[in-house]
Amino acid sequence: MGSGELAGLMQDGTSRFTCKGKLIHHHMSTSTFTEYTVVSDISIAKVDANAPVEACLIGCGFGSGYGAAINTAKVTKGSSCAVFGLGGVGFSAIAGCKDAGASQIIGVGSHKEKFPKAMEMGATECVNTKDHEKPIHEVICEMTNGGVDFAIECAGRIPTMVRGKCHVV
Repeated sequence: MGSGELAGLMQDGTSRFTCKGKLIHHHMSTSTFTEYTVVSDISIAKVDANAPVEACLIGCGFGSGYGAAINTAKVTKGSSCAVFGLGGVGFSAIAGCKDAGASQIIGVGSHKEKFPKAMEMGATECVNTKDHEKPIHEVICEMTNGGVDFAIECAGRIPTMVRGKCHVV
C-alpha cells in the first residue's frame, strides 16, 4: 500500500473523480465509506425505497468470512479449523466452518468478551492469545494433536497470518 492510498488518493497520487467541483478522495483505492463513488454496475444493487433501513444490506464482512471457509478453504466435513480474529469476519468464518461440517472449530482472539458470540456462531472452543506464554501455534498444535486442517486469518494482521500458517497440518 502506498502513502497516497493512506492520504485518500490512488497509487499514482491522483483522484479519479470529482463531484460538484470537489475532489473525491478514495479509501483504500475503492472509495468505500464515501457519499459518492464510482463502481462497476455488478457491484451495486438498487434498494427499494420502502425497505426498512435495517434490512438494506449485509456488509462485506459476512461474505468475506463465510466465503473464506466455504469457497476458498473449502472446509470439509469432520475437519478441524482455527479462526483467528473474532470480529464480524471471524464470526462469519466460524459459521462457514460449522455449515461445512467441521467437527472442531477453534476461535482464536485476545478479547474474551467475544468468546460467547464465537461459540454461538459455531466455535467448539476458544483460545485467548493473552492466556499463554508459549506461541499460540504451539497451543493449538497441542489441542489438535499436531495442527488443524484449516486456518483462517480474519484479523487482517500480517503477524497473525504468519502464526496461522504454523498450525496447518
